[in-house]
Amino acid sequence: MTDHHRKKEWTSIPTLPCASIEATLSFWEMLGFAITYKQTRPYQYGVVERGGAAVHFAALKGMETDERHYHGCLVAVPDAAEVYREFSQRMKTKLGRVPHAGLPRISRMKPGTTRFTLTDVSGNSIIFVSLGEKDQETWEKADDGQQSPLRQAIARAIRFRDYKEDEKAAAKVLDVALKKAADEDRLTMAEALIIRMDLASLMGDRDFAGECDIQLSRLDLPEEEIKRLKQQHGATM
Repeated sequence: MTDHHRKKEWTSIPTLPCASIEATLSFWEMLGFAITYKQTRPYQYGVVERGGAAVHFAALKGMETDERHYHGCLVAVPDAAEVYREFSQRMKTKLGRVPHAGLPRISRMKPGTTRFTLTDVSGNSIIFVSLGEKDQETWEKADDGQQSPLRQAIARAIRFRDYKEDEKAAAKVLDVALKKAADEDRLTMAEALIIRMDLASLMGDRDFAGECDIQLSRLDLPEEEIKRLKQQHGATM
């Protein structure tokens, strides 16, 4: 009999580092998790649980909290968008705002997307993702070479924006593709410009966002189509 078919004897429990077990457990408790274990001596260790999922933390001596990602894990949930709305509301109530930068923070979740990243007070990044195949389909769309170059660039930009929290890389992909987009249809051009304009706005580049808006108006599309695309991508402008 192989090890694979034997009765389970070993258990692995990934443990995330933190600078302070008290601060870390309090943060997750704020988000609706229950503290199921906590000790401060001889070393700091704690566990939070929600919906059957447990996350373990251990204080790391000398650890400094900053905006770098230390470690993380993936938590699969029935509906990531619903969890995102709840977490955002809890943070707004407790912190007075929904932080998208610094520590702690929560990534922006666009309409129709299937995941978001929550970074706690120690820099641990926990990815919450909806159960099902849609998440994988969205990821793989960026590798589909059967679509037009600009459509593939849009898919790649969405991968950078929503999966990797890399707005600069997403913007760069679109900038390169838009310069070469001579034969693309107007709706695809409009979608790319709206995503790029939103990225510019999020990165604080209002001048470039304005340039994208001018290019968008030159496409002469019905206002209803523009509004639909903006709602589809949760554009902030």
